[in-house]
Amino acid sequence: MKIIAVATDNFEFYYDVVKELKQRDIPFVSISPTDPIPENIGVILTTEKEAEGIEFDKVIAASEDIRKGIRQALSVISGKESFQQMIVGIDPGEKPGIALLGDGKILETVYADSPEGVREIINKYVDAYEFHEMVIRIGHGDKTNRNRTINKLTGLCARIEIVNEEDTTHGGFLPDLTSAKEISVTSGEPIEGDYEIEATEGEKREIQRRSRIKSEGKITISKELAKKVVEGEMDLKEAIKRQEEGNRE
Repeated sequence: MKIIAVATDNFEFYYDVVKELKQRDIPFVSISPTDPIPENIGVILTTEKEAEGIEFDKVIAASEDIRKGIRQALSVISGKESFQQMIVGIDPGEKPGIALLGDGKILETVYADSPEGVREIINKYVDAYEFHEMVIRIGHGDKTNRNRTINKLTGLCARIEIVNEEDTTHGGFLPDLTSAKEISVTSGEPIEGDYEIEATEGEKREIQRRSRIKSEGKITISKELAKKVVEGEMDLKEAIKRQEEGNRE
């Protein structure tokens, strides 16, 4: 099996690339740009400057965008310069789990910082990979965060489906990513238009509880502000700040 080689004498670049590769559990070897290239190397990741002196047919200069470079390297390693179908599986939540499949093979998994942050991650997939068709599948659970995610995906050139999560796995290590993988391989019902986002009383109370914890018991935000946090209009830090300002008036 061919693997990635990180060929650089640039410590900062090496640190950033290796950190990303280890987080994604991607096998690699480290070499100097002047070292002989091992036979099991399928692609080389390096800096723009060092790429000029490396004689190899698959060299990716990735210092401008490390994550994009890694995604391009994964395409090379998988033997797929272009994929017929890319599938994005999403386990909805405050920090959604995301799994990306290329022609049935897991390419990467990641957590988004928020339901709205899923769109940015998918935009990067679109930019980094060559493919003919994209399907986005999102689990039906966690209705509020699910609908926040769906509404942010409007306008993407992809088919979006809601998948019944009842038979997906939620246990083990990194359960949200495990579920995202299973969601990605499970057909769902197509989505049409935007979905209503309406915070429940329970969700608002939970955000109020978190506001007390985050402010060390000094602030409990109003239900109105908690509603805005749940529905993605502001983050908890901003809500606490607004409540604090309101309390002083």
